[in-house]
Amino acid sequence: MEDFYFFSNGEYNDKGDAVEIIGIRGKRIIELATLNIPTAPGFVFPNTVVRELPKETEKQWPILEEPFRRMGQAFGKIFGDTKNPLLVKVLESPMLNLDNTQSIHNVGLCDTTVEGFSSFVGEAFAYHEYNYLLRHIIGLEISANTAGDRLTKLEAFHKALDAAKTKAATVAAIKKFRDAFPEVVYTDAYRQLMYVINLFRAVIETNPTSEDSALLIQTMVYGNFNDKSCSGDFFTHDIITGENVLMGDFFTQAFDASSKGGKPIAKINPPIFKRLVEIGKQLETRFREIRWMRFTVENGELWIIDQKPAANKSTQAEIKSLLDLLAAGIVDEKYVINAIKPGRLSEILHPTLDPRSVAKFPKVTGGIAGSVGAAIGKVYFSTAELLKAYRIATQKNEDADFILAMKSTYAEDVKAIEVAHGVLASEGGYASHAPVVARSLGKVALVYTGIEFKKGSMVIGGQTIKEGDYITLNVPYYEDPAIYGGKGTLMKPTPENSGLIELLELIQKHIGDFDVHANADQPKDAVLAKLFKAQGIGLCRTEHMFFNEDRILKFRSMIIADNVEERQKVLEDLKKDQAKDFYEMFKIMADLPVTIRLLDAPLHEFLPHTKDGYDEFTAYMQKKKKGITAAQIQERCNLLAEVNPMLGHRGVRVAISYPEIYNMQIRAIFEAVYKLKKEGVNAIAEIMIPVVMTASEVKMIRNGKKIEGKTIVGLRDIEESVRKEFGFDEPIHYKVGSMIELPAAALQAGEIAQYAEFFSFGTNDLTQTTNGLSRDDFNNFFSDYNELDLLPQNPFKVLGPQVKEMIKIASERGRLVRPDITLGLCGEHGAEPENIPFAQDARLNYVSCSPYGIPIAKLAIAQLNLSKEA
Repeated sequence: MEDFYFFSNGEYNDKGDAVEIIGIRGKRIIELATLNIPTAPGFVFPNTVVRELPKETEKQWPILEEPFRRMGQAFGKIFGDTKNPLLVKVLESPMLNLDNTQSIHNVGLCDTTVEGFSSFVGEAFAYHEYNYLLRHIIGLEISANTAGDRLTKLEAFHKALDAAKTKAATVAAIKKFRDAFPEVVYTDAYRQLMYVINLFRAVIETNPTSEDSALLIQTMVYGNFNDKSCSGDFFTHDIITGENVLMGDFFTQAFDASSKGGKPIAKINPPIFKRLVEIGKQLETRFREIRWMRFTVENGELWIIDQKPAANKSTQAEIKSLLDLLAAGIVDEKYVINAIKPGRLSEILHPTLDPRSVAKFPKVTGGIAGSVGAAIGKVYFSTAELLKAYRIATQKNEDADFILAMKSTYAEDVKAIEVAHGVLASEGGYASHAPVVARSLGKVALVYTGIEFKKGSMVIGGQTIKEGDYITLNVPYYEDPAIYGGKGTLMKPTPENSGLIELLELIQKHIGDFDVHANADQPKDAVLAKLFKAQGIGLCRTEHMFFNEDRILKFRSMIIADNVEERQKVLEDLKKDQAKDFYEMFKIMADLPVTIRLLDAPLHEFLPHTKDGYDEFTAYMQKKKKGITAAQIQERCNLLAEVNPMLGHRGVRVAISYPEIYNMQIRAIFEAVYKLKKEGVNAIAEIMIPVVMTASEVKMIRNGKKIEGKTIVGLRDIEESVRKEFGFDEPIHYKVGSMIELPAAALQAGEIAQYAEFFSFGTNDLTQTTNGLSRDDFNNFFSDYNELDLLPQNPFKVLGPQVKEMIKIASERGRLVRPDITLGLCGEHGAEPENIPFAQDARLNYVSCSPYGIPIAKLAIAQLNLSKEA
């Protein structure tokens, strides 16, 4: 092993043993040198050499003399020279990529050299740097476990230097505390250097995080050396938009980029700019990613000081830079696909926060990320108040940015979530109502339990936020969520301009037979799903179609109708709306399957939950039905309340009690399909029955049933009736299937498959019913289970082993009866990359998730397929 490893332009040692012992900072410098990029010369002492260096100056200098001579030659300077001194920086080069490692700049600056240095940079800066050097020497010694009187004295010296803002004040502070260091630290550049090296040795010997660090010594260069000098830093692509241009600033006659008054990098001296562009391309070609660089121009000569990955680049920038590299032939398609973490695609589909805009705002961090992105708006604590504020804002053409904050949300709050930019809840978890709805609508959602709601305000992190105040939600994928008190600013990427569509084109080549469908409830969801190359709609939740402001009151009146005739009358009116929705969905997704889930939610969930909601519904009913009182309406609603609605009167059970509801929906589906058939559009309908327990339920919905005094019309009879109305002889191709979301259905899957041509695993409810967990209450104790390793992951995000077993059982039993059965997974688990390998291994045909989860799931599938090819 050599005593030191020297580097400069094109001169380096990158042999295996050298690279392994020079630390992270050493590696980054060597990476520059290997590309013959202008690198200020220097050298690295490996850890073992630092530990074994003699402590005496007379014995150390012979080792240092050769590299210092070569460093000085590059600049025409001599270390310790009184007229034009060579100065160096000494810094720790750790083996791991650690933050806050130790560094000392301007070593060699002392009483005998400071005046010579000031003749180039000015007296004020020269003494500022002398002050800076001494403060960092003090800090380095303190970090080596200094204690007692010595620590007290060093801290006092540091305080005096920190307060000194002029030459005179710095000189006075040095004079007062001069005995804090040996006299040679102030008078002899060589002995000052040895003192610093010995301090680093002490840190390496006493600090566990530094015990294997190397020591890097490099020539200092100054951007304020003369009028031909400047400093700056830049990224090799725009890290926000991904545009293929340098992004950064430079500072004329400034030491570094911490100075004020920077100018755009494109305005720097043209020859320098041309060279920076060339260097940027060199680094991107070498590392196949966006890089950050810091540079200094001293006396007209360009030097690259440091370079590293651009850790804070946006997902859009990452995608577009990779596509640029692909176009240039530097990387291949497989590299592009594997380079991006699937979860990061969430950022590109939602607004992202500009961190500079909230730097001074009060904030709290933590909580459960329900739907990623960033949202800014005036906060309201009820649907009624938010919608009222929204109407006023739109009428007056004022700011209509809102955030809904409530303990928890219900079906009637969907319309508020739809117009708001985000929703904040204090109860529930990832799979509770607010996050699920937010994900389907592309809104931001956060569950933060530390909120105290009061009348007209909420208290969070000790801060009181009143209704109408601005807050900012930031819910990133890989970092902790945050809530800021104040109005930040957002960056709003669009899929069409982000590189995402081009990336999806590449991904689709590596998808294979197992693909992604969309959970889509509105035509706009279907349009987005088509844009993201969904291969169909795997779940259309028809109950969400009734939450429209023009429909919800009609639907409520149907629920509390006194008799079948009254209910049928309302249903006939609602059918027109449903048929219109289905028509649009089928037309958008022409030639692709659209799975429509018949009404699932318990009926009482559609009824009002607030006083404002009851008042609105009462007024509607009293206009519609003379003589009905508010008390009668309340009583009728109360009769529909359930103790445990999740396991109560919902899904197919509603159709057993009120077959006319499903009949209306089924008729609306076939009317839409046959209308499109007349127009020459191929609509592929898949009708899904939810909350199935037994095969007989599916059989009855499909075939109908007659008993004494009662006839339930079957789905096939409705299809035949609609077909005749439209004048067709041959039926269109459609499928009837079952949602598998109860253990009973999973265990009876063989019998159910006799009447179901497809299964769709509703993993949200299947997780609840298999584990006996409420998704709305689970997070109250999940942290306790997680802390004790009883549940390592949230089962509402990552499928648990018991739920996987249920899916396997149902899949195997279903295939035994119907070998060509189609199997899908339609819970939000489908967008979680960790669940993709299981879904493939279980031989499912697809996963289905919200439109905003489609790119994530597709990327995870492509990466999994590529890993199998390797």
